[in-house]
Amino acid sequence: MIAYLRDYANAITALAYLFAVVGLYLALNGRIELGVAAMLWTWFLDHWDGHVARKTSHVRRPGVADFGKSFDGFADFIHGVVFPAAVVILLGKGSMLSLIASLTLILAGAIRLSYFENVGLTADARFTGIPVSYDTPLLAVLLLSRPLFSGEAFPTVAAVAFIVLAAAHVTTTIKVPAIRGAAIPIATGFAVITSIALAFLTAPLSPLTDSP
Repeated sequence: MIAYLRDYANAITALAYLFAVVGLYLALNGRIELGVAAMLWTWFLDHWDGHVARKTSHVRRPGVADFGKSFDGFADFIHGVVFPAAVVILLGKGSMLSLIASLTLILAGAIRLSYFENVGLTADARFTGIPVSYDTPLLAVLLLSRPLFSGEAFPTVAAVAFIVLAAAHVTTTIKVPAIRGAAIPIATGFAVITSIALAFLTAPLSPLTDSP
């Protein structure tokens, strides 16, 4: 089984899993912003593994490609569904609204990924509904905007945002282009810059003068 990771695309997916575990570890230990920063790296690596898989499709054995498809799908569920759902609960401190938001997100995410697994992209390379890969970037943007909200209001804003996003995951009226080609470096740049911003958000401010 480990031999499947010799494939370049699958090796990138494995690296994405490592960042996902780090992200979960940080978030569950109270470092939510840093956890999301780490998960953003899982997010952009998820686009690179697909890009590499397409570029090397002519040399990949069918079994390796099939393994990679499932391997990538589980990563999508972790960084696009389970992680945001867990963070919403952490932000809401276990409130009923956070539970409802997380249940809705996980159910919608599972439905969406199952649909994509069997139907795939449209003929013009678009997703039906909003992909779950948008969840972690949204979470990052919400956290960066956190200072704009009161401490009591922000968990509610986050929960409601993900309830709306969960509905968008399973709609058939929205068509979203796949992130491919030139869009991949753009997504990578966004992830790197945003992860750095989140890290600075959690860094303690240095005193301007030494204490007497």
